[in-house]
Amino acid sequence: MEYLTTGDISKQLGVTPRTVIRYIDKGVLKSYKLPGRGNNRVEKKDFIAFCKTNALPLPNETIVIEEALKPPKVLIIDDDINVCKSISRVLQREYIDTIIAQDGFQAGALLHEHKPQIMTLDLNMPGMNGLDILRFTRENPEFMNMKIIIISGTAIENMQQVLIDGADAIIQKPYTNPTLISTVQQLAQGA
Repeated sequence: MEYLTTGDISKQLGVTPRTVIRYIDKGVLKSYKLPGRGNNRVEKKDFIAFCKTNALPLPNETIVIEEALKPPKVLIIDDDINVCKSISRVLQREYIDTIIAQDGFQAGALLHEHKPQIMTLDLNMPGMNGLDILRFTRENPEFMNMKIIIISGTAIENMQQVLIDGADAIIQKPYTNPTLISTVQQLAQGA
């Protein structure tokens, strides 16, 4: 599943974001509210159905469908290169594209360059730590739809803050490859 923001929809339809919100408020366009933020997200299939029902043009319908069929792209952020390479190998065997960053600065550059659908993130890194990267990503509207998986050896009871700050999943180290793969695949379906 892939989601669109009200801004995405307003660009597609050539209307203001406020008009899209009115469609949502009237119940003619199905949407989901993000917890804590109140921002709306609309599944692409619901947007396409809305356009067809209301005889609205879909100028980018083929682009929407092609994007949904692409393999997910995952940005792996960990200061330990061996961990990065290990995660990358496991995901690439499942035909998932990967990009590696070893610090927050490199991660920021790669986020803007590659626009991944999913990010795996270690919390304990020197300099800009994982919590800083998580907060930066969630505050940036460009990356609101990106799914974020925290992969950390930090005690699970200390993970409540990462969920509050916008993480979509937590994988506790040490983890198994099937756990990593299934978590990424589940989030890719919802990206």
